[in-house]
Order: sequence, then C-alpha cells, then structure tokens
Amino acid sequence: MRRRIRFHMQKLVSNLFEGVFYSYVRTTRGVELDELRQYQPGDEFRSIDWKTTTRTGLLHVRLKLVDRRTCIFFLVDKSGSKKFGSSRFTKRDIQTSLLYLLVKSATEAGNQVSFITFTDRVERYVPPQSGQKENLKVVESLNNDKTRGGFTDLNCAFEFLNTLHTTTSLVFVLSDFLAPFNYESSFKLLVGKHDIVPIIISDIREETLPKARGFMAVRDLESDELMYLDLSQGLVSNQQNRDLFHRLNLEYLTLRTDEDEDQWARLLLNFFDNKLRRRSRLKR
Repeated sequence: MRRRIRFHMQKLVSNLFEGVFYSYVRTTRGVELDELRQYQPGDEFRSIDWKTTTRTGLLHVRLKLVDRRTCIFFLVDKSGSKKFGSSRFTKRDIQTSLLYLLVKSATEAGNQVSFITFTDRVERYVPPQSGQKENLKVVESLNNDKTRGGFTDLNCAFEFLNTLHTTTSLVFVLSDFLAPFNYESSFKLLVGKHDIVPIIISDIREETLPKARGFMAVRDLESDELMYLDLSQGLVSNQQNRDLFHRLNLEYLTLRTDEDEDQWARLLLNFFDNKLRRRSRLKR
C-alpha cells in the first residue's frame, strides 16, 4: 500500500509539469514503470518488453513515468486544538503518522521537501531539501517544537507561502480548519499557482454530541476558556472551508481520530486514485 502511495504521489508531481488537465506523462523513457502496452509504430526498439512479448506472442513495450522532480510543501497546523481527540487518537497523532508516510513517499522519489508550521503565526519554515533521512529528522523535530502561539490562523500560512518565490509545487495542508474564515483571498492565490491537497483532520465530537438533556463543561484547547454546551441544541456546523473547496473545484480528504493508521493510509490511497482518475477523464 505504501509503495502505491509513493507511486501515486509521483504521478501528482508529474502533473505539475503538464498543466491542470494532465495527471502524469507516460513515455518509453523514464525511471518508474507505469504499465505495459502493445507496440505502436514509432516506439523505441529498446523499450520492448521481451518477457511479455514471448508470453503473449505480441510485441509489448514498457511505459514509464518521466523523471520529473519538484518541491513538496507541508503546511502543518500546530495550534492547541491538535491535542484534542475523543476516540483512539488525537489530531496530532494523525498529523504525525501522515507526515512520516507522505515525507517517506516524497523523498523516495527524489523530490525536495519543505515545511511550514503555523498557529496564529508562522512558527517555523524549513527550506526545501532532499534526502529521506534528513527530512524524517525534521519531522521528528517539528513534533517536539514548542509553539509561541496557540490559536489557528490559516491565512498567515497561506500568505507566507504566497510570498515565497517558488515554482509550481505540490502543497499538503494538514489542519482541522477550525479557524477564522479570513483566508479566502490568499487561498485562491495559492490554488492558482500550486496543486493544493487539503487534509482535514477532525473528531466526531466537533460535529455531533451525545443525545441528552443538560449541559456539558468543555475547555477550549486554544484559548483555555471553560464553557458549557447545551446537549439538547447540538452543534453548529462550520462548512465555509468545504464550500470554498467546492467553489474552487478542489478535492480534499477528511480523516478522523476514531480511525487507525491502516484506515488513514487506505483513505489516502483511495483519494489519490480518485484524484488521478478524475484528471485522466478531464484529459480525454
């Protein structure tokens, strides 16, 4: 499964060099085997796969992914709400597992990786660098970083990335998106330049409460404020971020704290599958 995630990520990276209607480039020259197909006039003789040709009796060639590398940015929300988790894991647990999985997949393909951590300010910026061992060490240090802020401001992270003079990149945004909706303009600018993958990390208790009468005391992990929720009223759903994604025709992934790592990896793989399949249809 992890090998397929790496493979899909490289397809997403290749897409950046071909425009928004192309998922990836297949050619007889490349570094990663994509698939086998029957020989067509003009194919290079050295691309013929003789084992398949012998087995089928028909000439087959190997199609490979072009060796195209780019920078992959990880925007990581480090605000206080990441400590929350009403089930098996906290949001921070999910972030950590995802970062290790995605960074390993990105660096195995030779891509550079950069990190931007944020709360209500940019906490840390790690410039793009190659190397799996080096970047996994960065992930470990990011998890142990102490933050100066506690609230969430997505706009500061988006504006910061917009100011960097970078080429078109693949950008993962890891956050619960529980933040003031002040980032529409900066996010639109980001989407216009980069391939953005929002990953919403949520908890079921942020969407529904147990059906009961009475009040429940809760503490805001960002403001440390104590408040009381009326269990008979339910919660007000915040859909502004999802509405924005839909308006921008942007695919996003939602992961929950009551799912385990295998489920997260499978959901990520299915997300990549659907994303690439959809772009292949647009291409045709």
